Amino acid sequence: MSKTYKAAVIGAGSGGLTLAIGLAGFGHDIALIEAGKVGGDCTNVGCVPSKALLHAAAAGLDDPFGYVRAKRDELNRREDHEMVEHDQIDLIRGHGRLTGRSGPHVVEVTAPDGTVVEVSAEHVILCAGSRPVEFPIDGLDPARLLTNESIFDLTDVPSKIVLIGGGAISLEMATAFRDLGSEVEIVELQERLIGNDDPVVSSTIRAALETRGVRVHLGTSIERFDGTTAHLGNGARIDDVDKVLLAVGRTSRHADLGLDAAGVATYERGIVADSWGKTNVDKIWAVGDVTGNTLTTHGANSIGRRCIRAIALPLPNVGEPRVQANAVYSRPEIASVGITIDELDALPTTGRVRYEKQLGDIDRGFTDDREHGVVVVDAERFTGKILRAAIVGPGASEMIGMFTMMIDHGIGLRKLFGQVHPYPSYSQAIGLIADEFAGDTYRSLPREWLAMMRGRIARRLRR
Repeated sequence: MSKTYKAAVIGAGSGGLTLAIGLAGFGHDIALIEAGKVGGDCTNVGCVPSKALLHAAAAGLDDPFGYVRAKRDELNRREDHEMVEHDQIDLIRGHGRLTGRSGPHVVEVTAPDGTVVEVSAEHVILCAGSRPVEFPIDGLDPARLLTNESIFDLTDVPSKIVLIGGGAISLEMATAFRDLGSEVEIVELQERLIGNDDPVVSSTIRAALETRGVRVHLGTSIERFDGTTAHLGNGARIDDVDKVLLAVGRTSRHADLGLDAAGVATYERGIVADSWGKTNVDKIWAVGDVTGNTLTTHGANSIGRRCIRAIALPLPNVGEPRVQANAVYSRPEIASVGITIDELDALPTTGRVRYEKQLGDIDRGFTDDREHGVVVVDAERFTGKILRAAIVGPGASEMIGMFTMMIDHGIGLRKLFGQVHPYPSYSQAIGLIADEFAGDTYRSLPREWLAMMRGRIARRLRR
């Protein structure tokens, strides 16, 4: 192809679409290269079908999987049509890989029919995404094994499904399949569910799922299958297993992108890239799952927007990325934002404070018979600067936005004191935490200021 594009984007998932549309909006011609379906994992095997299944299951639809596929396919058609019809985006179907030729960079694209074309571009942006981690299970019939890439193609509701892994995918699918009437069992190697979150979050969601009849097996794994019986490492067994969902993590799709030819650096989780998407090779960028820096759609979109700015605008690449909240759409929902729980535990306890409010103790929780739900906030003393916040409860993915904004703009609990929340609402829990913080702080401002300063000194000494 004789045309030289401003950028060739490899991968038309959430990050790739953001970049292609964003750069085209600045008047640039873009080549968007995709070997599979436009929309990537999010549209086709991830966010969209999983939320559609949660809705279909809760609504009691007669054909839940048909509904899911209809929603998935409709969104894919819309996104595909938008890219095909876009005046400044050329959608090139095929597998793209770097050739090592630069100035401009050259991408080799192998079409489904085997035809090979070369695409020249000033910039190349790698958005190849990720795939589920898979491994064989001794004795398990492959026809019973599912991943997120195959589960939405089911036609019948399984009588009993075993979910391997205790992360976001398993918690959401446990919610959906219980609503559909399946028996659900979770097998997690760690000692708690959603092990990268707060222990209070783990215990709360476990209690909520068990109340709904989900059986949880922690600190163990499936050693083998004997027919339809799963034998666990702790000696337990699960009989009459219909389907098994493997949901233990994802791995970057960077193996066949020609990275070695171009000299692009990698590490165990993917392509090495900074918070602007910049790699070690000039004008080669990487965004989203392929970097291992984020495994969420909103994370890829966030870094994608920074990458657009770095390419399209003659501005210094300064400023930290916006904080990214995490959400799990189980019932109840889970959301968190701020430093990780490991980073929090590594901080000295001096100078910080923790507040916890059970949603069952507020008036809206009382009216709703809310048994399982909590808001947990870790903050700096005196200023109330949010270190980390986590919510388990209805609308947690919406409520977490308040804490996200507070962290982004340096707003502490002191400034939140007195904010009026609708009554009765679950956000009242946030107001009550701010009130409690204000009471603790204003009663002894000198003491709290000294505690804050000691905490900051202790953190510096630990670095």
